[in-house]
Parts: sequence; C-alpha cells; structure tokens
Amino acid sequence: LFLWSSIPDDELYRLAANKQLRKRQTLSAQVARMLGDARSDALVDGFARQWLKADEFDRFAVDRNLYRDFYRSENAGLNQAINAEPIEFFRYVLRNQSSLLDFLDADWTMANETLANYYDIPGVTGPEFVRVKLPANSHRGGLVTMAAVHKWGSDGNRTKPIERGKYVLDVLFNDPPHPPPPNAGEVEPNVSGENLTVRQRLDQHRTITACAHCHRTIDPYGFALENFNVVSKWRVKQDGERAWWPDSAKIDATGVLPNGKSFATVEEFRQLLRGQEDRFLTGLSEKMFVYALGRTVEPTDRATIDQLVEKMKANEYTLQSL
Repeated sequence: LFLWSSIPDDELYRLAANKQLRKRQTLSAQVARMLGDARSDALVDGFARQWLKADEFDRFAVDRNLYRDFYRSENAGLNQAINAEPIEFFRYVLRNQSSLLDFLDADWTMANETLANYYDIPGVTGPEFVRVKLPANSHRGGLVTMAAVHKWGSDGNRTKPIERGKYVLDVLFNDPPHPPPPNAGEVEPNVSGENLTVRQRLDQHRTITACAHCHRTIDPYGFALENFNVVSKWRVKQDGERAWWPDSAKIDATGVLPNGKSFATVEEFRQLLRGQEDRFLTGLSEKMFVYALGRTVEPTDRATIDQLVEKMKANEYTLQSL
C-alpha cells in the first residue's frame, strides 16, 4: 500500500507465507525491488504530488494581457511542462539514487524541449523529460527556482513573497507558519501615483505590530525569489500588476534568514538552504512518515524521525534509504 498503492504481488505473498519478510535483509531487498518496479510510480503520483503541492500549481491562471509571451504559439504545452518539472525531478531522484539535497540546490534539473527552450537550455529535443545541466548564468537550481513554485507563489498578476515564503517553509521544512491574525489585511495594489514594488508595500504592511513577528520568519524566504516574476522570467525591475510601468523600481531580493544569516543573491540563498540540511531531512521524514502510516507524528516518534535522518545521512542522502 505504501510503495505501490496496491496489493502485494505473488513474490511478497510467498515470502510472507514463509515468514521471510521478518528478516531485515529480505525486507530491504524487497523494498529495493519494489522501488525499481514501474508500480512505484504510485509513490510519485501519491506522495510527491502531495508533498510538492503539485495539484495547486494552477490555482491562479497567468494573466494573458500582462504575460503574453507565456501564451505564444511556440510555448504550446509550456504550462504542463512547468507543472511536471518538480514531479519529474522527484522521480529522477528516486530512480537514480540521487541526493535529496538537490532539492535545496542543484546544477541540474529535468526538462523537455519546451521547458528547456523557456529556460534557455540548448540541446534538448522531444517531449520526454531528461536530466539537463543548468547553464551557469541561469540563476536556477533546486526546487525554489522552478517555475511551478513561482506560479504557486503568485496570483497570476503579481508575485506574492509571503506565499512563496510559506511554500518554502511548509514544503522544504514541514514548518508552515501560523495563520495570520484576524483583520491582518493584504498587501494592497499601488494607488494612483505610486510606483512601489511588492516588497516596498509589504514593508509598509510589516509595520503593523501584530504582523511583524511572523513576517520576520516568512518574508526572507519569499524575498529571495523576487527576481523571478509570475512566470519565472528573471527580472531586475518590478513588472506585472499593470501593463505599463513608467519608471519601475528595482527589485530588492536581499534578506536575512531567521537564523541571522544574510544573502544578497538567489545563489547565496540556495547555499543557505543547503546549510539547513538537517531541518530539511527532518521535515521530509515527517512528511513521509505521515504518508506511510496514515497518522500524525507524535512526540514519542521523535527518536524514530531522528533515526531516519541519520539513516539518510549515512547513505548519501538517497530517497530509497528513507
């Protein structure tokens, strides 16, 4: 049920009848066999889709008037390719014993021809997703720089750093922020005559005492991604929201994480994410634990979670070791 979302096959029934599955070595061998079987795609379609919030990537439609290039004929199938990238990344990590830390920062991703062209990655042809090396100047690497995440953390019109920060905290660290207090309000659009970036307006919002504490823990993770617009194109000045910015303000994507470490670029931010590997592995273990057992993590499970983290660290951070 856990690995295949199905019933056992004949081999498992035979081993169980002979009480061979009680042997740790046999059990481990069967887990490896099952993960190598095509039926383990159920783990990708089940766990990965839930973990990565893949069914929410299209919760807002990209504004056709503001982002016309996104809908150009040569980009037919682009939205589907964008949504598939994180799932195919997970599938590759599972199948090829790659490091889970690549979700935090990596020099590669999964792409088909359509997505590769959009990311300016040469040499990819066809509809199938393949592993590709990211160009040095792409600014991409890891989950947080994938276009699907940038869409999720936007409303189709403008970027929403708070939402992007919430995504990082929940998905990567299993540490979702508390709901906002009543009447906390929303970051408002520019009023007539104003030319403020989303961050500048959010800074005004953060002056509200009831909001400041939570924003200090959420916002840096979203600010770091502000150079990626709604459709994940790199920008140095504010875009979106309206068709024309007469003198758009420069994007500020710097920040200081709650642990006190600062970053000036998304590359530095990705390195700081990589530096929180224990937090990431713990969060992922908790998510997998809940998916596998169908119950919440209790305080008495903490030793088990810690053992899972150490198991991954001792086995090259592979998903199969988890």
